[in-house]
Amino acid sequence: MKYTALREPLACKIRRHAGNAAGVALLLASASTLAQSWPEKPIRLVVGFPPGGSGDFIARNMGEEMNRLLGQQIIIDNRPGAGSNIASEIVSRANPDGYTVLLGGSFSHAVNPTLYKKLPFDPEKDFSPISKVANFTTIVAVFPKLPVNTLKELIARAKAEPGKLSYGTPGAGTPSHLAGVMLNSIAGINLVHVPFKGGGPSLVATLAGEVPVIIATPPVALPQVRAGRLRALSLTTRKNSPIIPGIPGTEEAGLPSYDVGGWWGLWTPARTPHAVVNKLYDTTQKVFSAPHIRERLAREGLEIETSPSPADFAAFIRKEIPFWAKVVRESGATAD
Repeated sequence: MKYTALREPLACKIRRHAGNAAGVALLLASASTLAQSWPEKPIRLVVGFPPGGSGDFIARNMGEEMNRLLGQQIIIDNRPGAGSNIASEIVSRANPDGYTVLLGGSFSHAVNPTLYKKLPFDPEKDFSPISKVANFTTIVAVFPKLPVNTLKELIARAKAEPGKLSYGTPGAGTPSHLAGVMLNSIAGINLVHVPFKGGGPSLVATLAGEVPVIIATPPVALPQVRAGRLRALSLTTRKNSPIIPGIPGTEEAGLPSYDVGGWWGLWTPARTPHAVVNKLYDTTQKVFSAPHIRERLAREGLEIETSPSPADFAAFIRKEIPFWAKVVRESGATAD
């Protein structure tokens, strides 16, 4: 027996296509309504470090401006530990409604996937990228009673006393940690890593003379350098920075092959509605284009750089993961 397909009546076909079009229109209208109504309650901005570090500094300045723009309270939620993995996991498991946002960076989404053998989240699949927000260098500085005045003198002393000098950082996997690992590798020395749960605690230990060397972000180190409580030896990036005058880059300091920096960015949980992601993105652009925010961050040695779009930020992260994986593997650094 020969079977033939039944033809769909023209009227049914018209009704079906009309129904599909109506469905699409309804979805678009819902997205537009969502974007207009969001946010309707406070937003939690999760930071993987305690108060006193660069992440907390960015978050509080950002929160202040977001509150003004969105008319909702921005709650800064400091969740230090495990190189920001604790904060990242909290956000990855949060409700994808735009009310939980992560302030992370190169450490959380590009370094940690290689530095840690197992992460409780997938840095790409479990997040919706919003935007990059800032680049930063780190600073090698010493307790003033340590009799070294330049990076070359620190290297010479470390070679004369292998394994006796230690350096503090905000934790394993942070740009400060990798900067120390790379300094050891490139200079052929053995500074001992002492990880803390944030830049603030590492600073306290250095100011007390417990850890003679600190590798810190500018918001942590610069106020103490300016007050004479720390002696800055070098940035950890090759070139001098126009927003951090008076501290040489590694080329000027005599170690031009030493070049390690980092960046900060924003994420929400995966499956956050596009309308909400786009509104967060637009708000982020307004926050970091505000002259007083740019001035505050520049004063603390942070260079504002936002992404052209959330999609561009996602593409940037995809390129950063293999780059930092290579750096971590070549350095031999591990957090496990």
